[in-house]
Amino acid sequence: QPRIGTYYWRVRGLDDNGQPVGVYSDAKKFSNEPSAGYKVGIFGDSISHGGGHLSYSPADFVFSYASYLKTPSINLSESGDTIEKMVNRFDKDVLPFSPKYLIIMGASNSLRAGVPADKVIIGLKILQQKCQENGIKPILLTLPTINPYNINKIFAEGTSPNWAHEFNKVNNYIRTCIHIDTAADFPTPPEVLPTEFALDGLHLDDNGKAIMEHTINDDWDAVTEEHANEDDEDKIVITPEELELFKNTPEGTD
Repeated sequence: QPRIGTYYWRVRGLDDNGQPVGVYSDAKKFSNEPSAGYKVGIFGDSISHGGGHLSYSPADFVFSYASYLKTPSINLSESGDTIEKMVNRFDKDVLPFSPKYLIIMGASNSLRAGVPADKVIIGLKILQQKCQENGIKPILLTLPTINPYNINKIFAEGTSPNWAHEFNKVNNYIRTCIHIDTAADFPTPPEVLPTEFALDGLHLDDNGKAIMEHTINDDWDAVTEEHANEDDEDKIVITPEELELFKNTPEGTD
C-alpha cells in the first residue's frame, strides 16, 4: 500500500525481558498527504531517508539533508532500498504526490552488495523514464564514497571487492544527466569516506549532510533551468536488451 495519510507514533523503552521501562513518549504527528502539493520529492534509501551516525531515525532532522533544503519537499525515501526496490515502488510511492521535481539518490546498497553498475544504471534510466512519462523532472545525485572497514565494524556486513569501480561507473553515468554532484565534495573511490563524515561508513553524519545541502541549494536554480530547456531529444530510451539485463541480473550476492 502507498504510504499516504496522517499518522501518530510514540515509543517506550523495554528491558532485556521485554518488560516496559517507564511510560510512552508524547505522541508525534507524521503526515504524508498528496493534497499538500509538494513541488519537490526526494526518492532514495536510508542516506536520503535520514540515517546518520549509526543510523539514527528520520525524526533526527539534523541527519536529513531534506531539512536543510531551501525548497520544501516530501521525503519518499525508504531505508534499505536497492535499485530494484526503488523501481518496484515508484508508482505507488511517488506518483500519488506528483512532484514537479524528483531528487533521486539511491543504489549504494546495491553496489556494495555486488550488484553490477550496469544494472544500477538501467534502473536509474527506468526511474528517469517513469518521471518523464508522468510529467516529473528527475534530478539525480551522485553517490558519495563509502568506507567498507567502518561498515563491517558497525554492521558486520561485507562490501563487494569491486565497489570502487562500480561506484565510479554509476557516477560517470549520472554526470551525463541533469544532476547535482553531491559526491564531488568527498574523496573519489577507491578513497574511502573519512570517519569524521560518517561514523558507520555509509550514512553521512550531520556535517556530511550539511555539505550535501549546500551543494544542492547552490546548484538548484541551475538544474531547474536546465530542465526548462529540455527538448524531446533528451528523452530516456531503454532497449529491450537493457530491460532483460535488469530483470535477470540478481539483486545481490546474498
